[in-house]
Amino acid sequence: MTSTLGQVTTILVIEDEPDIRDLIRLTLELDGMAVVTAPDGAEGLATAEAAPPDAIVLDVMMPGIDGWEVLSRLKGLPAAVAEVPVVMLTARTGTLDRIRGGIEGAVRYVTKPFNPGELRDTLLDVLGGAPEPVQRRAAQHQALTALARVEGGRSPSDTGSAPRPRLSRLDGEAISRVRTAGPVVPRARLATLSVKQRELINAVAATPTVIGAADTLAVSRSNVYASLRRIARKLDVPSVTALVSLARAGALN
Repeated sequence: MTSTLGQVTTILVIEDEPDIRDLIRLTLELDGMAVVTAPDGAEGLATAEAAPPDAIVLDVMMPGIDGWEVLSRLKGLPAAVAEVPVVMLTARTGTLDRIRGGIEGAVRYVTKPFNPGELRDTLLDVLGGAPEPVQRRAAQHQALTALARVEGGRSPSDTGSAPRPRLSRLDGEAISRVRTAGPVVPRARLATLSVKQRELINAVAATPTVIGAADTLAVSRSNVYASLRRIARKLDVPSVTALVSLARAGALN
């Protein structure tokens, strides 16, 4: 489905069960997303490399190359593919499986049986959030913290005094930048925006929510999020949240 913005969110679903693939596809298409499916890990990897999507929904238990191996290979590819956010979707509900998903690079972990609307909302949240490396780093921190609690004989959700693991001395710095005021965007970069992209920026600036902007333009939320992510990349703004803040501050006029 092509919107008036000319851009559609594309989701790759790697899932070996046909009924689940169809359920996910129909749910996401109703929200205006384009869905590409793959029945196994090998085809999923090839599809992701050939045309990187905006996000990937990945099953764990598949014949041949399982989801863990797919995730590992995805994160070892060039940035165009490695920085596509991955949402794990699996019947494996154990604490250590959830922890493993976060440590190995998934930004979210959804268990089966699942609510289709919940999966859609999870994807919208991921697509509208910080850049994938920041989301991935945050998920890894949460997973490592939970692992430390489990190894210490406590509940993974225990909020006691377990030390917060750090993946590098720069990790907190990247997240804090997203939460602070956005950068000053050079006029030369603003000049690269298309007419449709400027219309979207103006709609976002004039409405209190992204949903309001989608209603103003008569397009789906997913298309708005996809367009905002592309604008953020074009303007070198760290996240959709920062881009929206800049628009509402009048810094993109």
